[in-house]
Amino acid sequence: MDCLFYYYETFCTEDKDLGYNRNRVNNRKRKGYRKKKKGIDLKRIGIIAASTVAIVICGYVVYSHLPFVKVNKAIAAGDKFTENADYQSAIESYQKALDIDKESVTAYSNLAGAYLSLDDLESAKSVFYEGYQNTGNTALLDNYHTVVLNQAVYAMNNQETDLNTVLSIVKVLEENGENSHAVELLNAASDRCFADSYSSDMNQLFRSGDGSLPTYEQYAEMIGRMVSVYQSNGSEELKGAIQDYLVPNIDSFALDVANVDSYLSLIDSTTSVVGSNEEIDSFKACLNNSKEVLSVFSDIFTQLDVGNVDELRSFVVSDSYIALRDVFLNNQDTPQENTTYVPISREAIVLDRKDSTWSYRFMNFEENPETSGVITLWANFFEDNGVQRAAISYEPAAINGNMYPHTQYSVTYLLSYITSGKSTKVAQMNYRLDTTITHEDGSIDETIVGDWGGSNEWVMDIDTIESRIRA
Repeated sequence: MDCLFYYYETFCTEDKDLGYNRNRVNNRKRKGYRKKKKGIDLKRIGIIAASTVAIVICGYVVYSHLPFVKVNKAIAAGDKFTENADYQSAIESYQKALDIDKESVTAYSNLAGAYLSLDDLESAKSVFYEGYQNTGNTALLDNYHTVVLNQAVYAMNNQETDLNTVLSIVKVLEENGENSHAVELLNAASDRCFADSYSSDMNQLFRSGDGSLPTYEQYAEMIGRMVSVYQSNGSEELKGAIQDYLVPNIDSFALDVANVDSYLSLIDSTTSVVGSNEEIDSFKACLNNSKEVLSVFSDIFTQLDVGNVDELRSFVVSDSYIALRDVFLNNQDTPQENTTYVPISREAIVLDRKDSTWSYRFMNFEENPETSGVITLWANFFEDNGVQRAAISYEPAAINGNMYPHTQYSVTYLLSYITSGKSTKVAQMNYRLDTTITHEDGSIDETIVGDWGGSNEWVMDIDTIESRIRA
């Protein structure tokens, strides 16, 4: 600007004598002025020409150094590289433009396009999103969302859908709740996510211990984010998707007992917004029932943890235990899996689905060797002279994490003959304790205590038992 200003001042100064002057004309008439022919002033022309060239050069230098000119030149160079499929050089040129102007929408768009040409989707996403943050341009945000959703489609087509895929779709909806394509993909992902990534092992979903796999807390957070989107700008399609995700779309998975209360709260808070359905109600019944069942065993577990196995005598004939046993013995309706031997443990439950109806069971010792102990409820029909036996077993926690030797205590309350006095056989109700210790090589040590805790207690080891059987 200094050169232009200087040129203006110079031009005005040189040109001031060229103005029209009436007195000069009158003087010429009075004095008989004769017009003389003058030669061309080459010096003045030379000065003007030189000044003009200098001004042009100066103006060009200034123009070429203006930021927007540099940005446009860098973008043009990048476009030329792109035409020649030299995408790496194009990236460098577009980045040079952004180094000058962080708000160039064209540079962001073209840079992301170059990355897409190299199939570098992560870099393209990063550029689109950074561009949106720096410029506020919604077209860049829309392009970012398009790349994210295309990645989700790719994952589904290649059976690689997981909760990270779902979360990426949720993030799109958080930024644009009216994105119908995102809602559509969210529904589609629920059918594939769990089968693709979490169906080979019941512990994969919430109990793997692998940092790359989801925890229940992360899953609950995801559901909460979906609900927030629905509350901001809900649709029936999104409502249905949330119901589908509230109960994992998988036929079997394990859940920590410690998360049962939290899951129940999640179900209540979510269904209060989007409503419930039969499958959700069935699943919720499993969680509630698991709490009720564990409450029956809470006190006896406390006793067994400190080695009071003899407390099993009173527990096996308690009203609460007998009532629960009869549920299975008489095939009463219950969401708990109905089997002859029913494991009860405090670490995790396994939830199983069949025809949209859920049932559950507690993990047994083999499924969870790290357990702090497993009680097994016996629901087998076994009568002595019309009197049904009551039986229970307990496997204490492994010692120092070693599965073997593995101990199991089994207690039975039954009507049987005992020796009263020296030889008299008397039929009466009594307790029997069967202790088995299984070694790693498969060998078993077994001891039976008859009339356990009674006045006519007797003990028999496995060798004696086997010899009597052979006899």
